[in-house]
Amino acid sequence: MATLYELNEMYRNIQFLIESGEYTEEELKFAIDSVNGEISEKLEGYAMVVKNLESDIAGLKAEEKRLADRRKSLENGVERMKEAMQDTLLLTGEKRVKTSKFTISLRKSTSVEVENEDLIPEEFVKITKTISKSELAKRLKETEVPGAKLVEKESLQIL
Repeated sequence: MATLYELNEMYRNIQFLIESGEYTEEELKFAIDSVNGEISEKLEGYAMVVKNLESDIAGLKAEEKRLADRRKSLENGVERMKEAMQDTLLLTGEKRVKTSKFTISLRKSTSVEVENEDLIPEEFVKITKTISKSELAKRLKETEVPGAKLVEKESLQIL
C-alpha cells in the first residue's frame, strides 16, 4: 500500500492528466477509484493512530495531574512538619538543637510584605500587557482594528 505522501502525488498526477486532456474516460475512472480507495484506507489508518495517541495523551495528562496532586500533598506535609518544628523551637526558647544526624536551628531572614499596593512608587510596579483575543475577535467582526485581522482557517476534525 502506498504512503499518504505517495497517494497525494498520485492524486496530483491525475489532476495533471485531467488538465492536459491526455486520458481516456476508462483510464481516468480506474485511476481515481484506485487512489480514492487507498486514500480512504490510509486516512482511516491515520485517524485510528491519531485517536489512539489522543487517548494515550489523555491518560498521561490524568497521570500528570495525579502526580502533581501527590507532589502538592507531600509538599504540604513537609511544610506542616517544618512549621511544627519551628513552633516547638519558639515555644521552648531554643534557637538550636543538635542531634546525631541534624542541626535544627532558627535563623533570621527578611522578606517584603506589601501592605498597600496603591502606595508603592511606580518604579517598583511591573505591568504585563495582555491582549484579549476573544474581545478583539468580537470587535473585528464589526469593524477593522489596526494591527489585527480575522483569519479564516480550516482544521482537521475526526469524528
